[in-house]
Amino acid sequence: MIVGFSFLSVPYLVSNQFIFGSLVPISGKIKSSFPLIQSYIEFGTLQKIFTGIGFLYLLFSIFVKEVPGRIIKLVFLSGSLFHLFYNLFFQSAIGQWYFVSQMVFCGFFINDCCEKLNFKALTNHYTTKVLAILSIVFLCLIGWLKLTTSLSLQNNVFARNSKFEKKPNELVRETTLSLGKILPANSRIYIYDFPGKFAFYSNFNIIPADGLVANLNFFEQINSDRFPNFLKMKKIDYMLFPTHFQIRDKTQGFMGIDINNVNADNVIYLRNTLDKKIVDSLDEKDLVKIKSYPNPIKTWQPQYDSVTVYRLK
Repeated sequence: MIVGFSFLSVPYLVSNQFIFGSLVPISGKIKSSFPLIQSYIEFGTLQKIFTGIGFLYLLFSIFVKEVPGRIIKLVFLSGSLFHLFYNLFFQSAIGQWYFVSQMVFCGFFINDCCEKLNFKALTNHYTTKVLAILSIVFLCLIGWLKLTTSLSLQNNVFARNSKFEKKPNELVRETTLSLGKILPANSRIYIYDFPGKFAFYSNFNIIPADGLVANLNFFEQINSDRFPNFLKMKKIDYMLFPTHFQIRDKTQGFMGIDINNVNADNVIYLRNTLDKKIVDSLDEKDLVKIKSYPNPIKTWQPQYDSVTVYRLK
């Protein structure tokens, strides 16, 4: 097992060291605070569910020994719980896709319980076919809802500030099309989040604030100079920031920026996501507001109602 794992992991780690100068690529280093525990730990609904089921399955696997593949399942379960708690204490920007291994051990647990309880119906050839068909129909239904509605496991099934509703037309596309009518072609835009979606629907040059696809020079440059100078040096013409938050707070946090919206004019704090430090700030009153749009990614980030395009004065 260790040899097989090494065939997959060692080339990956070596290539990271060669390309990025670190065993973990920049995107991994940015999202991890290890060895420092995050200042804000969100023990949300999914974490609670998988922690509870995980420890129940651990007790089951320890005391119920006549289970096929028991040892390998225990190893997998232990690794998955370690992964769960690492993400809880050290990892930022958690999405549903971070819980894949936990969903797998839930499947193992259900299967082992059914076998131990000797559910004969589940061994029936016709019953398994019916269950398989129902499972496929259920998954297709979920897929259809994801395509046509705002369904998001984290952001409207378990969240307070979002709601389940029919998905409007692709708002990011509509926003970028509108931007294309008021900004010059091939403009360079510094954007707070979701750079891939904005870049996909436009011909703009998108510079993401989170630095997830940046090289080390990006982080050195934003540390060494005032941010307006950095924008001018890189010929970045415009900035896109979230606005009109539903509550006022000193820290509306995103990966690459924080926003203080306590006063009438927002203050945008720029963060070096590699070393987790604030490097500079921009006061909204020192920027030229060009236009605001309804929040095009409200399904995932429901805490603000609009995004606004700015340029330096």
